[in-house]
Amino acid sequence: VREVQIGLAADVGTLQRLPKITGNDSRVRELCFTGGLFGHTEALGIGFVSRIAADVVADALDLAQRIATNSPVAVMGTKKSLVYSRDHTVADGLEQVATHNALALMTDDIPTAFMAASKKEKPE
Repeated sequence: VREVQIGLAADVGTLQRLPKITGNDSRVRELCFTGGLFGHTEALGIGFVSRIAADVVADALDLAQRIATNSPVAVMGTKKSLVYSRDHTVADGLEQVATHNALALMTDDIPTAFMAASKKEKPE
């Protein structure tokens, strides 16, 4: 959050998102007020990153592959629900995901996943 060092308040969503991502309001304020830097160990400690990888590309590809084995409809709905729930009440988030899941029931993803699970296979 270096903008403060050139006379600006961060204006691309950092000030709005970083406190929610990290849950560490005092450290976020310190970084935002000073324009200070932090390394990978602290990034992990404050929840800014979920892991530290020796081989970032291999780790990213592995994660992408694991995500891709799931229903695209379910992954998209999960992503939308997580983003929506950041700024809404639990009740609103539950209503939003219920609407998504009602629509997801109209796709072939759920029957395909259930059939694969019953055969102890992965869905195609």
